[in-house]
Amino acid sequence: MGVIAKNTGSPVEIVPAIDQEKLGSLLEREARIDRAQRNAYLEIGLDLKAIRDGSLYATARAIAVAGRYTFTTFEEYVEERWGRDRTWSHRLIEAAEAVQKMLPTGNVLPTSERHVRELLKVEDDSDRARVWQTVVDRGETITAKVVSEEVERFNAQKQKNWLTVPEWEACDDHERERLLATPSDAEFNKQDNASIDWAQWSWNPITGCKHDCPYCYARDIAKRFYPQGFEASIYPPRFSCPENTRVPQKAEGDTAYKNVFTGSMADIFGRWVPAEWIELVIDAVRENSQWNFLFLTKFPQRVHEFGQMPDNAWMGTTVDCQERVVNAEKAFAKMGGGIKWLSIEPMLTPLKFTRLDLFDWVVIGGASKSAQTPSWVPPFDWIADLHAQAREAGCAVYHKDNLGLGEEVRLKEFPWEPREPKQLPEAFKYLGMK
Repeated sequence: MGVIAKNTGSPVEIVPAIDQEKLGSLLEREARIDRAQRNAYLEIGLDLKAIRDGSLYATARAIAVAGRYTFTTFEEYVEERWGRDRTWSHRLIEAAEAVQKMLPTGNVLPTSERHVRELLKVEDDSDRARVWQTVVDRGETITAKVVSEEVERFNAQKQKNWLTVPEWEACDDHERERLLATPSDAEFNKQDNASIDWAQWSWNPITGCKHDCPYCYARDIAKRFYPQGFEASIYPPRFSCPENTRVPQKAEGDTAYKNVFTGSMADIFGRWVPAEWIELVIDAVRENSQWNFLFLTKFPQRVHEFGQMPDNAWMGTTVDCQERVVNAEKAFAKMGGGIKWLSIEPMLTPLKFTRLDLFDWVVIGGASKSAQTPSWVPPFDWIADLHAQAREAGCAVYHKDNLGLGEEVRLKEFPWEPREPKQLPEAFKYLGMK
C-alpha cells in the first residue's frame, strides 16, 4: 500500500493510502448503525463487531479531515463517532454474538438487548437457549423482568443448594454434617428495600411457609424465583453468611448496619420447620454476637421450645388482626432475647392491647398489592389509637411508607436510639406561651 501526503497547515503528515474495499465496508456499516432503530441491537451489534474485528475503524481515521478524529482504539472510535462509551458497544456486540448462537433454536428471538443481557447470566450457550424457549413458551408479553425471573429460577435449580424437608430426612447424619461443613463464601444479602431501613441485611438460611396469608409478598417472590416454590427448605451454604460478612464501619454510627432481617422469606418458627433446622439458626446467632438478628414469626409460642434466646436475637411477631393479640402477649410475657417488637403489617382491624409494655417497638403498616389482594391503607383513626397505646406503654413507633402518611408526619423511631420530643420553634410562641 502506498502513502499520500495530507496538508493540515502544520508539518506534512504522511498517512496510509485508503483501502477502497475497507472504506466501502466501513461507510455501509456506519450508515446502517446511524439508521438503525434503538431496539435494533442485533444489527448494530453485528456491524460494530465487524468494524472492530476487521479494524475498519483505522480506515475512518485515515480518511478523517484534520482534527476530526483523535482516536487510536476501537473504544475511542465509538465514543467520538457516536458519543457512546465502551459499555454500549460491548453490550451490543456481546448480545449479538449470543443471539447468533441461539438462531437454530427457533424463529422467536429476543427483541431487546435487555432481554439478552439477562440471558447472559446463564453461562452455557445451550442452557441459555433453553431458558429463552421457556420464556417464549410462557406466552406472555416478554420483558426484561420476565426473562430475569426465568434466568434466576434456572440458575437456582442448577445450583441446587437447598434441601426440602423430605430431602433432608432422606440424608443420614453423616451426609447432613458434610453438607453443613462444606466451605462456602456466601454472605448476607444487602437490603435494597427502603421500607425496611431498620435492617440493612437479610439472611434466609431457611425459606418457605404454610400460613397461606393472602397478602404475602414472600410467597409471590418464591413462586417467581424459587424452583421449589414456597416449600420449606434449608440452605446449608448460607449458614456461613454471618462469619463471611464483614460488619461495615457505618455500623458504628448506625445500628441498622449490624441488623439482619432473619427469615424474610420464611416463618422460621413455623410448625412445619424441623427443630434441628431452628437449632442450627439459633446456634449461628449465638456464635455471631457482632450481629443483631431480627426474627418475625406468627408462632411466637414455639420459640420457648428452644430455651433462652441469646441477647442478639431480637424477637418479633406479626399481629394483623385482633385475634392474634392474646397469643402475642402470652408468648412475649416470658420471651427471652434482646429487643422485642411487633409488626402490625398489614393492619387489618383496629387493635387493642393489654400488655403492650412487653414490647420495645411497634412497626405499623398497610398492605402493598399482592397476587391475591389489593393495596390497603388502614384508617387513620386505627393508626392514631394504636399510636396512643404505644406511647402510653413507652414503645418506639415506626410508620411504614405504605400508610399514606407524608414524610413530615411519618414516624421512623428505632428502639436503639434515644427519642427526643419535637419542639415548637421560638418564632411561633406568643401570648405568653412557654
